[in-house]
Amino acid sequence: MLWEALLWVVLIAGLAGTCAYYLRRRGKGHDGESVNESVGQVFTLVAGLQVVLASFLLIGLLDTNSAAEKAVSDEADRLLALQWAGDSLPEPARSTISASVRRYTGEVIEVEWPAMTAAEEVDDTAWTELSEVRTAIAATPAADEWQRSRQIAAADRLWEVYEARQTRVEAAGSTLSPMMWVALMLGALLSIGLSLLFAGTSARVHVVVVASFAAVVTFMIYTIYQLQNPYGRAAKIGPDAFTTVLGQLT
Repeated sequence: MLWEALLWVVLIAGLAGTCAYYLRRRGKGHDGESVNESVGQVFTLVAGLQVVLASFLLIGLLDTNSAAEKAVSDEADRLLALQWAGDSLPEPARSTISASVRRYTGEVIEVEWPAMTAAEEVDDTAWTELSEVRTAIAATPAADEWQRSRQIAAADRLWEVYEARQTRVEAAGSTLSPMMWVALMLGALLSIGLSLLFAGTSARVHVVVVASFAAVVTFMIYTIYQLQNPYGRAAKIGPDAFTTVLGQLT
């Protein structure tokens, strides 16, 4: 992943530096201080908006990834708590809950996680297992107040699993809208293009400045692209929490 990022950064920086070099050689960059001033004003506005947009998107993606990682941990913890609460219920609810939780955890690890990593749609197979748990809890008669409290606790843990699961699945499908990508790419092209028009410095300094600016812009956009899916690419949250739960259940 890092080598791919470096490849894009070097490629775009080299391309921008080459354009700056040839523009200087052809005399496009020696139009005087008045041109520098007018170009600088537009460049400041466009580059500033580009940086602000990219920063907000990066912060939003980092928050989404953090929430997804917390949802994974919470879901795994609630599954284990659901199993423990189900152990306090009479048969056949106890066996039904135990088997359904085990199948659900295996389904998440073996089927749902590869789908989320590839940013594909997650099917409803695992929901069926949770529905069976809900049915088993609702059909369990409470012999005394203690069993009633265990039944309520199991229902509460099941609802928490539902909520955490929903957060996890929604995060897998979170991507930037096409309009955001258009704004990012347009801002990057305009910013780099305007930086080519500055004059008044040596050709070597101009090339270094343009190439450095292009490298920073490219790296920011590439980072945004890699962080879109919390379960794939750079973020790559794994099912370790579920694997641990499955090990404790078997």
